[in-house]
Amino acid sequence: MKNFSVKVLCEIAIFAAIGFVLDILQGGIWKGAFANGGSIGFAMVPIFVICYRRGLVPGLICGFLLSLVQMLGGIYVINGSSMEGWKQTFGPFLQIMLDYVLAYTVVGFAGAFAGMYKKGNGKTKYIAIICGCVLGGMLKYFSHAFAGIFFWPGEMWGVSGALYSWLYNGLYMIPNIIVCTVVMILIAKFYPMFIDPEVNSHRTHGLENDDEVRTYADNASIEEDKE
Repeated sequence: MKNFSVKVLCEIAIFAAIGFVLDILQGGIWKGAFANGGSIGFAMVPIFVICYRRGLVPGLICGFLLSLVQMLGGIYVINGSSMEGWKQTFGPFLQIMLDYVLAYTVVGFAGAFAGMYKKGNGKTKYIAIICGCVLGGMLKYFSHAFAGIFFWPGEMWGVSGALYSWLYNGLYMIPNIIVCTVVMILIAKFYPMFIDPEVNSHRTHGLENDDEVRTYADNASIEEDKE
């Protein structure tokens, strides 16, 4: 399959590794800043880059791979025996899924806007970047928030229960979404070849105008389909 060439798989692995390193760094920088975990940084950016370079499925795979590597560095699992009802049996599994496995995997849904980015021009590209980054970031936010609602009760500023979880996780996830979205917009503006590999190859054909690049890409795709 074209989308799963050795080159694409290598890119997925490399960007997952970069994401892991960034996650470790931001975790160390913000250690202790959030009582129940959380940090602010650029760890989602490598997943976003793969999403726009290669699409939805590679983005999800990259996020999932980053989740697995992160878990190898150590995880905290709740004690199911101290809980009641269904949480006693399924609690630890669900908590791991929400806090670790799904948390980075769902960031890959930003890839749903990869087509819009590649086919768009000007503002449309930036809209695709913003929509994808916000979608992926919000899904990660939801994953952590639901984990907090089910397994991490607490109180802050007189707020408790479900609202506490949304508030606490929002303190670091909302800034994360904003920071990573801004970084992606800057990459799209100044280094578009990192997001769309076709841009670099088309530049070698002397095509400097975005419309010319897009026309060349469309014609190239048609020729590939004929073959």
